Amino acid sequence: MRFKMKELINSKTAKIGYFIIGLAIIAVIMVFAINNSNVSAYQKGPKIIFKETVHDFGKVPQGPSLQYNFKFTNKGNSTLRIERIQTTCGCTGATVGTKTEYEKNEKGEIKVEFHTQGRIGHQEKGIVVFTNDPNNMEVTLKVKCDIDPNLNY
Repeated sequence: MRFKMKELINSKTAKIGYFIIGLAIIAVIMVFAINNSNVSAYQKGPKIIFKETVHDFGKVPQGPSLQYNFKFTNKGNSTLRIERIQTTCGCTGATVGTKTEYEKNEKGEIKVEFHTQGRIGHQEKGIVVFTNDPNNMEVTLKVKCDIDPNLNY
């Protein structure tokens, strides 16, 4: 029995099996190392996190300007910069104010104003926030409402 075990261990089939197991172990180690390096790279740098990216004003009368502040936090490890803000319509304005840089865990807000005058029905307007967050360089925010000209202003 002892002699047969030695023969089995030294057989060509066993050597192929050891080789395959060795390759599998190396592959698992490489996958683990690559995933960890991606996680580390992902965690470095700024990271913008909005509390919400869509705000619905509901049913509103025609005429007033609607205002909303989209709140965000820099959850990254370095300074977040709001590089610029662009709206998809002239009836919508947006600003971050004078502060454009936010340190780790610092909070900020994007102030949005939508003018309802001259508009009727369902409205959706986009606001694109350009940042230095390497994983989220453009964040699209939306405001929407249903304008009813029969409601009193």
